[in-house]
Amino acid sequence: MNQKTQMTKQILAESLKKLLLHHSFEKITIKDITDAAGFIRPTFYNHFKDKYDLVEWIFTEEVIRPGEQLFDVGLFREGIRLMLANMEKEKDFYVRAVKIQGQNSFRDIVFQSFVTLIQKVFAKRTPFPETVPHFFRPEILAEYYANAETFLLMKWLESGMPISAEEVEKAHWSLITVSFEDVVKEVSGEEKENR
Repeated sequence: MNQKTQMTKQILAESLKKLLLHHSFEKITIKDITDAAGFIRPTFYNHFKDKYDLVEWIFTEEVIRPGEQLFDVGLFREGIRLMLANMEKEKDFYVRAVKIQGQNSFRDIVFQSFVTLIQKVFAKRTPFPETVPHFFRPEILAEYYANAETFLLMKWLESGMPISAEEVEKAHWSLITVSFEDVVKEVSGEEKENR
C-alpha cells in the first residue's frame, strides 16, 4: 500500500474517531466523515466500502497487525500485551466502538479478525495432519480461541476498560494457560484445603 493511500485512510480514521466522541456511530454519515477529514465522498469509497469497513481497518491496523508481527516470531504473550495496550491508548474510540451493533457489529469485527489471525498462526507454525480429530482441526480451534479472545475483550470494553491493559493481559494469560479444573479448585479454595 502506498504512503498516500495509507495517509488518506489514517485521516479518515481520525475523522471517524473524533466524530464518535460526540455522536453515536449510527448517526454518523460518510459525508460527516469526509467533511471532517476535508475530503469529498468519492475519496472515502476509493478506500472503504462503508463505515463498518473503516472500523474494521482501524481495528486491524491498531490492534491485529502489531500483535501479528509478534505472533509471527512466537511471542504470543507479548503480542496480546501489545494489542491490549494499543486499545488502551485509544480508549475513547474503543469504548464507543463496542456499542456498534447489528449485522456488522464491533463484536463480529473483533471475532472475525481473531479467527483470521489464529488461522494464520496455525498455517505458519503447525502442520495439521489429515487425521486430526474433528475438534482439533485448525478452523475449529481458531473459532474456539477467537471466541475466548473476543469475549474477554468485549467484557473489558463494555465495562469501560476499568482495569489496565496489563491486568487484562495477566488475567488472559492465566485463563488460557490454566485448566478449567485448576480454576475451579483455585476459586473454590479446594487446592488450599488439600495442602
